[in-house]
This record gives sequence, structure tokens and C-alpha cells, in this order.
Amino acid sequence: MNMMKTQFQIQTVIETDILIVGSGIAGLSAVKQASEQHLRSVLITKNKIAGGASFFPLKATLGIQVTGDEEDKVRFHEDITRVGKGMNNPDVVENYLNESKQGIELLEGIGFQPWLRQDNRPACFAKYPRPIYLISEWANAAKKAREILDHNALNRYYEQATLVKIIAPNNRVAGAVFQQETADGVEFIFCRCHAVILATGGIASLYKNNLYPNDIVGSAHAIALDAGACAINMEFIQFIPAFLAPKRKVLFGEHTLKYCTAVYDSNDQPLFSDMSEQAFRAMMDERSDYAPFSVDFAAKRFDLTVMQAIQRGSNGVRLTFSPALYQDQSEFYRVYLDWLKQKIGVDLLQDRAVIEPFAHSCNGGIEIDGNSESAVNGLFAIGEVSACIEGANRLGGNSVGGSLVFATRAVRRAKQYCQIALSPLDVNEIEAELIKTFPQPLKQEDEEKNLTASDIFSQVRETLALNANVYRNQQGLQQALGVIEHHLRHYRVSQYGVELYWSLRCAEMLLQAMLARQESRGAHFRSDYPYESANVEKLQLRLQRGKIKVTRLKSAF
Repeated sequence: MNMMKTQFQIQTVIETDILIVGSGIAGLSAVKQASEQHLRSVLITKNKIAGGASFFPLKATLGIQVTGDEEDKVRFHEDITRVGKGMNNPDVVENYLNESKQGIELLEGIGFQPWLRQDNRPACFAKYPRPIYLISEWANAAKKAREILDHNALNRYYEQATLVKIIAPNNRVAGAVFQQETADGVEFIFCRCHAVILATGGIASLYKNNLYPNDIVGSAHAIALDAGACAINMEFIQFIPAFLAPKRKVLFGEHTLKYCTAVYDSNDQPLFSDMSEQAFRAMMDERSDYAPFSVDFAAKRFDLTVMQAIQRGSNGVRLTFSPALYQDQSEFYRVYLDWLKQKIGVDLLQDRAVIEPFAHSCNGGIEIDGNSESAVNGLFAIGEVSACIEGANRLGGNSVGGSLVFATRAVRRAKQYCQIALSPLDVNEIEAELIKTFPQPLKQEDEEKNLTASDIFSQVRETLALNANVYRNQQGLQQALGVIEHHLRHYRVSQYGVELYWSLRCAEMLLQAMLARQESRGAHFRSDYPYESANVEKLQLRLQRGKIKVTRLKSAF
């Protein structure tokens, strides 16, 4: 987190057609499409080019599920809406079904070499099989992506650059302010532009244990709401079991649970001793069929019991396995177990295997229309920052495909704004607006003065991991919200910088959505509301006079 002057001073003004924020697959696809449309673009990224979850592989390959034939279009729609539990956006789903296959071509234009998977196994949560393309070779793809950008005369990119604020007078994008780290400190840059495309990823790194790079903290979600956009479905987050030991932050292959013989807390107390062997086996067999937690399966008992043990103080849970695991010669097991042993150095029979739910993909995000445009004219969200195809659950293999389809649609729509002349803006007024945006409390408690931004982030990650994880209730969520609100009340941008502030606001959005959904649906479980409600409603978040307002919307499905 960057220290910062109380006074914001814009040192540089630049101009382009489209500002693209984020350099994962979604952002790079938007740059490629902008060039195809002969539009100028500026790309900013927090770290190096080719970043985010797209280039943070947790397994050998990443899959992209696309629509097959016309008959499959009907089945694919059924799969998406069935697992979405009424939370999907019909226009977004329809556009994905129609255009997902064409989107694959974009991957080669940003450095990947996709190939068609040969087996006929359905994706996670899918009922029907369909074409799934695979990508890998992340380091090589990242190198190619940089080379492609370096030869793109219509694009200019800034690394180590962080979005600060979107300028949208009268609900129309006019530009954005970002900061870039330089050898001399932090430089504030105002980018005049016709459109802004957010491709900043999800929110998983707001949690202590997550499967994402550490900078995916949801700051752009809050910046978008500050500009006038809405968010939706924020409470639906994927939590996937991953290793705490012997190697932390390594993806756990849920299919191995078929051969799990017992589960223990960190005091070596068995967690399912009250179950018969037959009932335990039935639970583990079902849980071995899918990765992210969902209340839609009887095997939810596994995840909920594990999380309750963690809330009681257990440092994850330990699994033991039958030797039959390594005797299973099917490709699904061999590929994962060989990768785990050869690349990671883990043997599930020899090593002490400890797992815990890790935060992964967020199904919700910035509310968009069928062209990925938000409620603000000229502000677009693509990839995981948007509430895209998914609803209460997420089908495996849709994330990358959504980035490809809606990068294309966003640029096509943004081009229309580029035909309109930019309005003149006073830099002094923008600086004044920046100062008004960020709080400066009149008084700061003594204990706050010694806290660093890292200290605050650690507290946020700890409380969300404990209280806003798989097992939720009002008491825990209110406790977590209290931590966030305390830090917001005492926040000093001059001491902690802008990124942490926006991340705190995003955590606040998350908790408000979880509190407002008083039922259990898909990836969202409330122990005080353990059943699915007959009222199928989406929760829309917006900022109203600086406060988060939750609106209940009847589902279109």
C-alpha cells in the first residue's frame, strides 16, 4: 500500500479513446479488440503485464467451455440457469451462448495456443458435456502478450499503476485518475477518455486464504460504485478446498475425496465419527464430484463441518487416504496426482494433508447489460469484476469465455462513444473532487496511529476468512462489518493510501450483501437461515450519499 500526500496533485494529463484497467485475459482481449476497431487505448496494470488470476495457474491447464451445436445451445442454457438458481442475467447468458465459440479465436491474438480437449467429461456442475478448449504455458503466453503490446502502435501501457477514481460527470465517463509508482515516488495521471473498461478481476484476496494473487482485492468494484455503477450477486463467492500443508495455496483435487478415509481437526479429533461408514462414503463420493462449495448438495455437510471446526480454532482439517487412491489408473486421477507429486512434491499417502476452504471466484460484481456496460454511460466491466454469466453457482469453464465474449462486446459499444467529442475538464476541479472523495477524520485513536496498511489488511483478511466464509450467520457477519466500519471511520488516506480505502469499501459491500440475503442459496449459506426462500430476488448495491444501499430485485428467471 502506498503512502500518499494529503493533497492530490495531477502531474500529467494524457488522452486516449479507451482506458483499460487490468492486464489479465479480459484486459488484453479488450486491447486487442480496440486495435481491431482502430481505437487508441491505454492499459494500466497494478503489477507487470499479463497478471491477475488469468496468469496465476493452480493446475496444468485452464478450460473454456463453449456452445456446441444448436441442440447444445438449449442444454447449455439449461445448465447455466439450473445452477444459477434464478440469479443469472438473461441477456448476458444469451450473448454468451451465441458467441462463446467465436471468442476462442481471441486467445491466439493475446499469446495463448488453445486446443480442444478430447474427453467428453462435463464441466463442474454441468449436466451435459460440450466442447471445452484448454490453455496452458502461462509464462510463454505472458511473454508473447508483452511482445504483442510492444508492437501495438495504438496502445500505450503503464505498469505499477493503480486506478484512483473514475470521473463521470452527469453519469457519463469523461476520464479517470490513476497513480503510478516511479523512482521518485507516486505520480498522479489524469487520463481523458471516451470510455473506461474495468478488467480488474474479483475479490478473493480480501480473504486470508485465497487462490489468487495478493492484489486482487476488489478496489475497482468500489470505485465503480463511487462513479454511479451498481453491483449485484456479491454474496455468491466460490470457496474451494486447498492445501494449508504440506504446501500452502495449492489446489486440492476434490476427486481424491472418493478415497478419503477420515477427517480430523488440528487436535486429531475425528469430525465425522457420528456417521456410519456407509453414510460417510456416500457423502465423500458426492463431494468428490465438484470443487466449489454449494448448498445444493447433501454433501454440503462436509464443508460446513470443516468450517465450524475452523471457527472453533482448528487450523484446517487433516485428511487420510486409502492406498487405492494411487491404484486408480484413470486419466483424471493420474494427471492430478502426477502433477501434485512431480511439480509440487506432495504425496497424499506419505505427507500430512491439511486443507481449508480458500476463496476463489466471485460470481457477482458490477451489474452490466448485454454489452457489458454498467449503469454509467461509457463505463464497462468485463471478466470477474462483472456480474457476468454466473448466478448463485458457477459452471466450470465459463470464466475465460465470458472475458473473451464481453471484451468484444464492450469495445464495440465503446466505439460509439468515441464518435462524440470529449468535454473540457478543469484539472483543479478534479483534484478538489479527489480530496472530497477520501475521508480525513478529525481525530485518530492512539492505537490507530501505529497501524500500517498491512496491519489493517491482515485484520480484514482474518475476519472475512472466519466470518464471511462457507459458514455464515448474522452474528459473525455483523462482527466482521464492525471491523470494516471501524477502519473506515478512522481512515487517513495520507497514511494508508487509496487502494486500501477502496478495498475496505468493497469488503463493506460484500458483507452488506451477505447480511441482506436471509436464506441459503447456491454458494451462500446462512446457518440462521438454512433454507432456500421461495422469493427469488437479486440484491443490487449502490452508493447513495456515501452509504451502501441494498435494493431487492425480482429475478427475471
